[in-house]
Amino acid sequence: MLLSMIVLIPLIFAVLTLLTKTREQARVMALIATVSVLLLTVYTYFNFDSTTAATQFEEFYSWVPSLGISYHLGIDGISLPLILLNAIVMPMLILFTWNDDRKAPNRFYSLILITQGAVLGVFCALDFFLFYVFWELTLIPLFFMVSIWGGPKKHYASIKFFIYTHVASLVMLLGIFGLYFAAWETTGTPSLSIPHLLAQFQFIESGITRDLIFLALLFGFIVKLPVFPFHSWLPDAYTEAPTAGSVLFVLLKIGGYGIFKIMLPMLPFTASPNLMITIMGALGAVSILYGAFLALAQKDLKRMVAYSSLSHMGYVTLGAAGLVSLSVSGAMFQQFSHGLIMSIMFMSCGVINKATGTRIINELGGLAQRMPKLAVIMVLAFMASLGLPGLTGFIAEFSVLAGSFVNLQGYVVIALMAIVITAAYHLWALQRAMFGVYKEKLGNVVDINGYQTLAMGVIAILILYFGLNPSPVLDMMLTNSEHIIGLMAGMGV
Repeated sequence: MLLSMIVLIPLIFAVLTLLTKTREQARVMALIATVSVLLLTVYTYFNFDSTTAATQFEEFYSWVPSLGISYHLGIDGISLPLILLNAIVMPMLILFTWNDDRKAPNRFYSLILITQGAVLGVFCALDFFLFYVFWELTLIPLFFMVSIWGGPKKHYASIKFFIYTHVASLVMLLGIFGLYFAAWETTGTPSLSIPHLLAQFQFIESGITRDLIFLALLFGFIVKLPVFPFHSWLPDAYTEAPTAGSVLFVLLKIGGYGIFKIMLPMLPFTASPNLMITIMGALGAVSILYGAFLALAQKDLKRMVAYSSLSHMGYVTLGAAGLVSLSVSGAMFQQFSHGLIMSIMFMSCGVINKATGTRIINELGGLAQRMPKLAVIMVLAFMASLGLPGLTGFIAEFSVLAGSFVNLQGYVVIALMAIVITAAYHLWALQRAMFGVYKEKLGNVVDINGYQTLAMGVIAILILYFGLNPSPVLDMMLTNSEHIIGLMAGMGV
């Protein structure tokens, strides 16, 4: 019941929060829910065995036997770090928004909790029906989050996000159906169990069918990740979303999770594994470089951070395609690291926009003089994002590049070109926005409040801690990546 409680508590409290009448009641309900999830997750973490790649804390109940649908939950070293990331950042996000005065706070906090429950559901689901229900459920609260509380182009951004990701989800659903019916024909028994269908994938006779199923599932995951050229929903959605919405998008690691959990175990049994590796490696490398160039060209601080997110997500695809334990575990760690770093970066953009009324980098200047607490936290996040040693970003990116170089030298060289550009746009933005002469036209700017300092400070400390000591989460990732690579080695991939 432990995983069920982790998934259902946010969803139950979302309903209760919706029924509240005041801002105080809504935020307290949201904080209770997110802290409860954090405590349960911490308990799960300390009772988790990092030395095995086996599924743990399994829950199984037959649901619709005639169709092979079951309520099946379980976690491993791929899912637990992402659950932990979500559980840590969510209460910090509630604290960050504690003093916000916005319309319909009950709906606002309810949507945050629905998003959390849906994302956790994806990470825990071991049945494709359950997986897809939670996958689609993530779209609804994020759509409304952007369309209700977003910026000037909120309706355009929310509809674009919904269309892109929903179409990708439908293509992914076709892949799931193909896998489901092919396995049913082979075994004579219907089942939507993810482990069962992944095991049966190799017995599909037609190589073209196997490749089409793989590509359909991959398309659904890389659009959600996203990677070039399926990324154009990201800058609009991230930029137009309220700060809380941008952080929720950052925590939406279900695309990368699908690559590690579903794509890599299927890869050696496709008819054209080398082609699939080439596709993933090329998309990852191009995304890293393309996102960096676009970030460098931005005048809006938040849009720059959005494009940097695209660049950093390229490491996930590249590392997965690298097919060595170091690159795969580094790509997994990149998801965890990226969630922490980008949360602070988007929070910083939100604070600056609210304090000064602008996010245009050239209109800012000298903010560190008036906002010293924000400056310290923001500098740490920017340094982590550009890959400074001692912080989480360096661990992830170094592991991906060093590991991927074994099999994908050309793509790693492309990715390496982005490092200088990444450093350039981070330092350029910091120097112009936070340092230099303070621009008096910005008015009487005040520093972040106590709740914001606590929320951003805790995440900043974790970026430093896991940068110096990544083992608490990296060990379980290594165990699972070694298991995946072992399967591939057995198939000669």
